[in-house]
Amino acid sequence: MKMISVGRVFAGVLACAGVGVLSWGCSSPGQVGAKTGSGGDGGGNGAGGLIINTNPAGGASGAGGDGVGTGAGGTTGAAGSTGGGEATCGDTTITPNRAPADILIVLDRSSSMNYSISGDCYCSVGVGGTGAGSVCPTTAGCTDRWTSVKSAVSQTVTANTGINWGLEFFAAPNGGSCSVSSVPQVEISPTSAALVQSQITGTSPSSYTPTASAINVANLYLQGVNDGNPKAILLATDGEPNCASSQSSTTSDLPNTLAAIRSAAASGFPVYVVGIGPSTSNLDSMAVAGGTTSHYPATSPQQLTDALDKISKIVALTCNFQTPQAPPDINQVWVYVDKQLATQNDPNGWSFGPTSSDIVLTGTLCDSVMAGQASTVQIVFGCPGYIPPFIIP
Repeated sequence: MKMISVGRVFAGVLACAGVGVLSWGCSSPGQVGAKTGSGGDGGGNGAGGLIINTNPAGGASGAGGDGVGTGAGGTTGAAGSTGGGEATCGDTTITPNRAPADILIVLDRSSSMNYSISGDCYCSVGVGGTGAGSVCPTTAGCTDRWTSVKSAVSQTVTANTGINWGLEFFAAPNGGSCSVSSVPQVEISPTSAALVQSQITGTSPSSYTPTASAINVANLYLQGVNDGNPKAILLATDGEPNCASSQSSTTSDLPNTLAAIRSAAASGFPVYVVGIGPSTSNLDSMAVAGGTTSHYPATSPQQLTDALDKISKIVALTCNFQTPQAPPDINQVWVYVDKQLATQNDPNGWSFGPTSSDIVLTGTLCDSVMAGQASTVQIVFGCPGYIPPFIIP
């Protein structure tokens, strides 16, 4: 077996926040050659990219090139063709990506979301109330919370394309002031970003704050989303939870809310809490219950956008990787972290995810990648009989 030079291909495969992932295999009975281009010789490091001996008949399917230069092609094929040569198995260099993450936005649409994002007051007389003290002393440059949410969410879901988004309002539009729909208004999907934006744009604040019920629905829903992706809840709220026992009441329902958040976290769904506006008492306790330590304050439109973007990037940084094709033989797959062989099905190693194209790092191995202590992850597709080394060059 002749391995592809890591140094030669690395510049082309660095991805996933500094973690480069590639794979190679072995040829049998032939060996990896050193020609490039299509035509008569095996493909390789030509204009067609690093695609090596994926054709079981032999010569690779590279493009361009004239059969000269340093490459990683297969055995020489017949002149003017891409076939011929001796049979090969699993010889390919690929660039897997981190698997997408799923984030369900659980969004407060209580009446107070009409307030200014910087104060518990209204930006204008015609919105929310006209009583004494209800309008902000200074309305110049005042932005209400719902307008800020529309802009911040739109920017976030557009910019973070590696996330499958979903949206759940509380209370539910067109329902009672303490109602929550049994399923989110927008279900988790790779193509849901535009629908999330349109739902928020087409809805306005008008309800109480049934936070506990919303988290319980989110927890149950996410348990049924079996796509193998990491999942999280992004709770964006501006005040104290209420609606205990589904009653329209301003009495705090914090105990039930904390219990619901703990249950979601125990199900494997951390809860990130964004506090919109200055009244953020008890939000840190919600974040602690959700396993995320503290809430993200947002008292300006930019601070809200920054909070949503930061949470998105944290959730998207996972230990789940996906290859663009399944391995030829699931019994001949090896994973290396910083050049050292990781153990399959080990608490501190790796395992397959929902499919053989999904590679999941676990335990301390995952921790080292997440913390940036490990800089490379490499995946090897091999051939029957191949014995992987403990350390690769």
